Amino acid sequence: MESSFLRNNLNPALRPNQGYLVVPIIPNIGANIQTNNLNLDALTFNGPQNGRVTFMHQSINADDFLSNLGNDNYINIDANIKLLGLGFFKNDSYWNIDLGIRTHLDANIPKSFFALFKKGFDQNQQTKYDLSDLSSTGYSFVELGVSNSRIFLDNTLTLGARAKLLGGLADYNLHAKSLNIDAGPEYWSAKSEVELKGSAPGVIPTYDEKGNLDGFDFGNFNISGYGLGLDLGAVFDTKKIFPEIGGLKLSLALNDIGFISWSRNNSINLRSPKTEVIIVPSDYTIYKDNGTSLSEVLEDTFDDLKEAVNLKGEGENARTSMLRMNMNIGAEYEIMEDKISLGALYSARFGNYYTTSELTISANAHFTSWLYTSLSYSFIHSKFDTFGLALHLAPSKGINLFLASDYTIPHVSSEFIPTTSKALNLQFGISIPLGDKKK
Repeated sequence: MESSFLRNNLNPALRPNQGYLVVPIIPNIGANIQTNNLNLDALTFNGPQNGRVTFMHQSINADDFLSNLGNDNYINIDANIKLLGLGFFKNDSYWNIDLGIRTHLDANIPKSFFALFKKGFDQNQQTKYDLSDLSSTGYSFVELGVSNSRIFLDNTLTLGARAKLLGGLADYNLHAKSLNIDAGPEYWSAKSEVELKGSAPGVIPTYDEKGNLDGFDFGNFNISGYGLGLDLGAVFDTKKIFPEIGGLKLSLALNDIGFISWSRNNSINLRSPKTEVIIVPSDYTIYKDNGTSLSEVLEDTFDDLKEAVNLKGEGENARTSMLRMNMNIGAEYEIMEDKISLGALYSARFGNYYTTSELTISANAHFTSWLYTSLSYSFIHSKFDTFGLALHLAPSKGINLFLASDYTIPHVSSEFIPTTSKALNLQFGISIPLGDKKK
């Protein structure tokens, strides 16, 4: 939508048609969640008394539940708050300065992890679970960005770039390269190779009296690391070079190219080396009179199993983490000049362990000087259950209001819960327009 300054976040070469101001009193807020399989329809079911129950309920058949999942099941969550923003035109250049906080979390959970919780272990035969590739990562940072875009080749090509100074708040990366559990009447065993790297203000791992990791302590708030980021973008208008095509514009952007270096005093690097622990049940004895109780035996057994995945520190080490780079490829075709256009956007987010993508098509309408609308559909995560809608009230003076979602929810359960949705998002913002609107 040409009226929205948020399009500059998708591609620093995409300019709004008017300058803007965002003040901290009314910040802009965006949130997004996506998954391939872990929606509420897969994790909850209609229970025996017409209420929804989780997959752990005894009335839910394990095989029915597990058939809803893939071998790898991911979920990712993004949130951003724009605390301050300023955009303005100077001759052919568009400048943008903004300050905000961004948070990202993602996880990949293998099917065997859910099978372990639902099925447990068989008392009559050995049961094996391979939890390898269980992983999760996340970060939170403050971002100060300055972007500029300029027009070249007689208004045909627009190039843009954004340089970003990053202040790291927290970061972690947990990855089970191998994690196997084998239990039954003959023996129990666990072997693993797990790594946890993380950073946060004054973070220190804590251990119990048996030397097993049991938590973390944190120090006073501080900026735990600093980094740099870069967004690059281009928009190509084909109208003058290929007039027979008409109003076709193509765009490409690479965002979040960068890193954060975390300080030594705010970082941990823990790992469990390739370890295997084998427990023979006959080695544990229960005494009835003032001796070892069943609960104590189970506690001792669990402590022994924890040795296989016990994360030990390698001392304080400075570390560097990369941002999750993303790519946006877009196309827009004007059907009626300055009134109606059709668009398509392909986006890909490159993660540590998997890449998520989305393909969205849209119809955009602008029939008055102050109202812009867009209706869209996203193919990969919508699954014909959702559509997108954006609304921008943009008078040239006063207050502008922006509200959008790529996954508006037409279907909910009887409890008004969006059980079938595999993606949800919302973008909300209020801004003050500056200067005159550009054609």
